[in-house]
Amino acid sequence: MSYRLDLTVIEQQENLSRFALTLHNLADQPLENWSLHFVIGRWINQDSLSNGRLHQIGSYCTLTPTTSEPLVSNGHFYTEFTAHTKPFTLFDDGIPEAFIHSTAHNPSGDDIATKMQTLIHPQPVEVTTINLASPSQERFTTPLPAAKSINLIPAPHALKVLGGSFSLHRHSAISAEHEAAQGSSHWLQATLTGYLHDELPLQPNGNIIYQYNPKLPEGAYKLLVEWDHIWLQAGSEAGFCHATASLIQLLPNASSHSAHAACLLPMVEIEDAPHYGYRGMMLDCARHFHPVPRLKFLIDQLARYKFNTFHWHLTDDEGWRLEIDAYPALTDMGAWRGPNETLAPQFTTISQRYGGYYTKDQVRELITYAADRGITIIPEIDMPGHCRAAIRALPELLVDRNDHSQYRSIQGYPDNILTPALPGTYAFIQTVLAEVCELFPAPYVHIGGDEVPHGVWTDSPGCRALMVEHGYRDPKELQGHLLRYAEECLAAHGKRMMGWEEATHGDKISTNTVIFSWQNEEAGEQAAKAGFDVIMQPAQYTYLDLAQGFSADEPGVDWAGKLPLDKVYQYHPLANLPASDPAQQRILGIQCGLWCELVNSQSRLEYMLFPRLLAIAELGWTSPDQRSWPDFKARLNGQLAYLDKAGINYRRCE
Repeated sequence: MSYRLDLTVIEQQENLSRFALTLHNLADQPLENWSLHFVIGRWINQDSLSNGRLHQIGSYCTLTPTTSEPLVSNGHFYTEFTAHTKPFTLFDDGIPEAFIHSTAHNPSGDDIATKMQTLIHPQPVEVTTINLASPSQERFTTPLPAAKSINLIPAPHALKVLGGSFSLHRHSAISAEHEAAQGSSHWLQATLTGYLHDELPLQPNGNIIYQYNPKLPEGAYKLLVEWDHIWLQAGSEAGFCHATASLIQLLPNASSHSAHAACLLPMVEIEDAPHYGYRGMMLDCARHFHPVPRLKFLIDQLARYKFNTFHWHLTDDEGWRLEIDAYPALTDMGAWRGPNETLAPQFTTISQRYGGYYTKDQVRELITYAADRGITIIPEIDMPGHCRAAIRALPELLVDRNDHSQYRSIQGYPDNILTPALPGTYAFIQTVLAEVCELFPAPYVHIGGDEVPHGVWTDSPGCRALMVEHGYRDPKELQGHLLRYAEECLAAHGKRMMGWEEATHGDKISTNTVIFSWQNEEAGEQAAKAGFDVIMQPAQYTYLDLAQGFSADEPGVDWAGKLPLDKVYQYHPLANLPASDPAQQRILGIQCGLWCELVNSQSRLEYMLFPRLLAIAELGWTSPDQRSWPDFKARLNGQLAYLDKAGINYRRCE
């Protein structure tokens, strides 16, 4: 490697840190007309640089020297800068990637050479681990007691071990005559076929029997495993899926199980029902693209642990991931980023073209796959903030040339908010949401609604005129104006709007919108008391991109603190309110989320999710009075054999 980049913390205060950045030229030639390109997850004070000039958009920084002197062979460039940030505690806080771009002088003015100069030609840079002021070496551990004989997660309402076993083999068969059991029976058939390496038939006289019981409420089920039959009873599609999930968890995970051999399932009797009707997980596919096979694998795990909702974050500043027929530029341009793309590089893979999107056929395939497993897919199309990918792809529709408002979003963008002053904004919202509603059968569409920064819409003649027209006094009311329009568009298609807690800003949407509380627990309580139905997703307990321990080498972020397994499990939504409080009746359920600024692979995704995903599963399903941390740890120990067999890269507890 010809170049090396070092970053060192040289001073830190509560909310201000100073850093030293050193670029080493290890090549045998001087480096001329160069610029350093790197990413970092903090906003750098550009005026604080002791040497050089910096331009930053989002996490992407371009540093150029202030002089034209070449960087000599075996020499180095040094600068210092400050950032308004709490002290760094994780190696992931540093610079993950960088490259060098250099240009040659073109005295001839040749057109081709000039054009080539405008393109960025990345040269690799070795980035060393950030030198933290006081890195912690303490690794957080969770010693696990011995596994139990039956290790279902989440814990069922009632479980009785009968003694004896059912022999599952290639001559077994599945009987599922009721329509409500069709999807779950296909899921079970696919699972058992993969397990036994033989396809179990679906036939009327099978010994694994889905039995319709209209007396069981939505989501509830009974599972009876006898020596000669397995009975799965439910009165709903969801109930049959939950029964199937429990049966799948009873399958042995011993690595010694051979193909075509019979396996023994313990004889049990289970009666069970969910505590919350909504049990979700959100995955951010905008910051990094996750291919369909990865999503299917994730949906299998969600179904196994009785989640019923996959919240699919499809659009953001850094990428638009959903095919929209009316606006092909959204994916032609907005789905890709790189040094020479419309969207600048961000986060990782910055030296090349990176991205991807989901076709409508892929979406339909995934919806069907998830439905068989009892999972509803809810799309999220962010607005009016987090829209940079769309705005850059469709400037003729979404850019107001007369708007001179100055703002910077929390992620560092000065140009990522839709404007309510343009007719194109409303055409965009209406058209996109119409295609989304046609594609997704879920009764909900999530529109984001979060993190609209201060200063937006304040220097726009069109926005001022709109405020006068409607009698608005605060530009923030324009956020409510746009979201009310989105809510009306969705309602016209029979859909109910969902949004993050800031969707209530501007006081324009109706209480028909479902609010997701993410910044803290109190926001959910306030929304519930204001009459909104609420999904609890406070970052401090449910954001699985947070680091799982306290050592500096722990992957993740810590803006909302560290999130070890025990902290996840202890969460009890609105525990301060009595069960009789009307606000409690507004809590529809709980959700965890994985934001993916730093999650760009299957291995990393699995590490951040497991085993904390299992704790979230129990929070959503099992009533608080039946939850037990020691008991959960024992059952978790019993689940590790499955995680190993499935090849899941989970964080080890010890």
